[in-house]
Amino acid sequence: MIEIFHTLEKIERINNAIHFHQEQQKPDKLAIDQYQSLKSGLTQQLVELLAKLELNLEIAA
Repeated sequence: MIEIFHTLEKIERINNAIHFHQEQQKPDKLAIDQYQSLKSGLTQQLVELLAKLELNLEIAA
């Protein structure tokens, strides 16, 4: 459960970073892409953690 919570916190921080970079006058596409990649990995990790609790989810992204 703690690992799920920490993973959600990481995803939230990454979302904030993505929004920050997207709102810049000249968005940093490389940084946004890297954050999106990190978010994808964390999302997969979250799905796997939830599956251990028999909460099977499908993510459309």
